[in-house]
Amino acid sequence: MVGFRPADVPPTAAVKFIGAGTAACIADLFTFPLDTAKVRLQRPRR
Repeated sequence: MVGFRPADVPPTAAVKFIGAGTAACIADLFTFPLDTAKVRLQRPRR
């Protein structure tokens, strides 16, 4: 075939932006509940 293979084409800025946003959302979905639990366990009881 003539042209680039899929592995030879670098990702565009839009693909990088969407990928980074998706990764940040997934990371937040996992870390936010853990951070909330940590803070609640550290809070002194009255």
